[in-house]
Amino acid sequence: MINFQSSGKRTSANLASGKLKIDVLDCTLANGCVTPTLPGINWIPIKPATNAAFCAALISKMIQDGTYNADAISFTNQKAAVAGGYGAYTNASFLVITDESHPNYKKLMRPADAGIDAPEEKDKSGAAIEKFVCIDAETNEPAVNTDCSKGVLEFEGEVNGVKVRTGFLMLKDSVNEYTIDEYSEITGVSVADLERIAKEYTSHGTRVGVCHKGGSAASVNGVDAMVGANLLHAMVGANQMTGGNAPNSPAPTTTGDGARYKLSTIKGKPSVSTKNACYISRTAIAWSKTDEYKNRVKAGESDPKPKMPWFENGPASDSQALMSIVNGYPYQAKILTSFMCNTIQATPGAMRDEVIERLKDTSVVPLHIACDVFIGEHAQYADYIVPDVTPYESFGLPTTGTTFTGYGTTVRWQTSEPQSMEISGGRHASWETFLADVAVACELPGWGEDAIEDVDGNKWPLYDACDFYLKAVANLAYANKKPVSDISSEEAHIQALDELPESFKATVTEEEWPKVLNVLSRGGRYWPMDFVHPDPEGGRSYGYEKDFVTYIYGEKRALYKNCYSGKGVSPTLRYNPETFSDLSPVEDHYSREEYPFTASEHKPRFRTVTMLSNSPIMRDLCSHNYIEINDEDAAELGIKDGDKIRAVTPLGDVSEGVAMVRAGQVKGAFSLSFGYEHINYGAQDIEIDGKLTKGDPAIAAGVRIHQMLDPLVSKDGVLSIYSENEAASPGRSGGMFKIEKA
Repeated sequence: MINFQSSGKRTSANLASGKLKIDVLDCTLANGCVTPTLPGINWIPIKPATNAAFCAALISKMIQDGTYNADAISFTNQKAAVAGGYGAYTNASFLVITDESHPNYKKLMRPADAGIDAPEEKDKSGAAIEKFVCIDAETNEPAVNTDCSKGVLEFEGEVNGVKVRTGFLMLKDSVNEYTIDEYSEITGVSVADLERIAKEYTSHGTRVGVCHKGGSAASVNGVDAMVGANLLHAMVGANQMTGGNAPNSPAPTTTGDGARYKLSTIKGKPSVSTKNACYISRTAIAWSKTDEYKNRVKAGESDPKPKMPWFENGPASDSQALMSIVNGYPYQAKILTSFMCNTIQATPGAMRDEVIERLKDTSVVPLHIACDVFIGEHAQYADYIVPDVTPYESFGLPTTGTTFTGYGTTVRWQTSEPQSMEISGGRHASWETFLADVAVACELPGWGEDAIEDVDGNKWPLYDACDFYLKAVANLAYANKKPVSDISSEEAHIQALDELPESFKATVTEEEWPKVLNVLSRGGRYWPMDFVHPDPEGGRSYGYEKDFVTYIYGEKRALYKNCYSGKGVSPTLRYNPETFSDLSPVEDHYSREEYPFTASEHKPRFRTVTMLSNSPIMRDLCSHNYIEINDEDAAELGIKDGDKIRAVTPLGDVSEGVAMVRAGQVKGAFSLSFGYEHINYGAQDIEIDGKLTKGDPAIAAGVRIHQMLDPLVSKDGVLSIYSENEAASPGRSGGMFKIEKA
């Protein structure tokens, strides 16, 4: 089994032996498991919101030097890539229609566009397989991507009388818009480091990787950062390869229709389509496709603009949902329910008086129900708070994701009786029991008696979390037609598993119970590593037989039109400066000379986003955070370590705290560790049923980033956060600030 501890040991050992080299690109020298004191690792300070520029610089250099893996990116389908020894393919050779008069302008060319007859094929799920056109590298003739192995990467011309060029050529143009010197100026990374990393990265075959996680996209131009990281893997053929970019860990079916219980099948489920539904967060649909737009055009408006931005390529967003709710747009939320949610604290720019007053207003939100372990910044404005349970009091089967490259699933289960109130049937208040009781009261299918069906057709009730999750554990215990062995009575006794409540045992059959205990005793079930890596020498990881395509050219992005300006974004990787809601650069509106600083956040050693602020020990270790500033910047501003300073945006948003002057901070930016400056989570006095719980002002200590609202939208009573224009996520890093003494 691989865990964080063994990964850390192996990482340190490989660094010490010279087998491994790591470049850490971060605005702040923070708290990783490895430090620059170890050989083989370099900290490279990079300016916030410039990750895309860094990726583009590397790819530009690879293309110029010819060090990218042209073989790997020219495969046109998964079968061909696997036959060629790789785990994935790209659409680099797919043709893009560049004829502005063509109805499919900017789209990838389909067989019909090329005059090619391509019979329809379906995948295992019955969905039609989409087909595209490339220039076959063997014949130099147009061909369907599924009918050839490799495509020509650099082609520009006509096919069937239609002007086309390859996605690779589009990428080549976009990453070469800036020189290596300009990329260095943008990112703060030296030319020497950019060239060295590009060379190093392409010198180890497919055994290289980029670990970027979600923080890379925490700016308003962050989508390109995520695109860039994925492209770096593709450019050397490292996707789904051992030592490269392994896919998310595969896992057996547990909470779906598994080996013992059908947990995703709901008998009597109403046939409801979300095809024309509109998320209140204004995501996953283009403004031009909304009913509001169509109705306003029908009423005579020639070019109607929305009250707030729409994010057609973005997923559902809790921060955008919050702003929609307080603005009553695109519609009013009649009932707001929230679970494990503290959007007010987590969203820069959201914690302000106007938002809070509207949440308190019953004409804006008639009913607000929050479910949480603590009364946090969001929950404190709810009409009703449903007590939830902590991780050690709850169930869960989280897949191991990218932290474990094997096959298996972890299991979390109640190690102690929940401390929340006891309700009917000996159950305890929690999110699950709340859902169950509401669903039963509303007579919804899939809840109550006879809610769950097993593989033998027997019916089981669903009233509590254990009713569901222990059946999921049974699915895991019997997965892949190889059930685990029964736990011995001795082992069960040693681990006190024989003391579990009878209600747990009643959720599964007598035959299943000892096997369920076996899985619980081990915290999950894991298969041998060779199950996932059957071909370690060949380099391919588990899953390589499944389609894994990297979109060098993003068609959805190519077709995107901003709802205010009508502008588009680059369909291939390109560095874009930070923009407001209409895609106009922030620096077109405010002076970088007056507001020269950008911002970033990082995780501190002794905090999480929220809950560890309640720990007296953690507070004693670090009672507050700091505004961390580069020592050269501090000297120029006359700021000394420990001074009270503030970071101010052009709109007057202020983050005020104590200066930490340090060399481990990129010049031109300040940084804050998150998890501080709570207005609740125990910071305030709370009275419940006449019982007063005193607050601890120490929980309110420290400072958090107070990002500005989007000035182009936030007017006439509208509040809109400064956001990534495609992903809808708030701009936690970047921005414009000036630093001054408080």
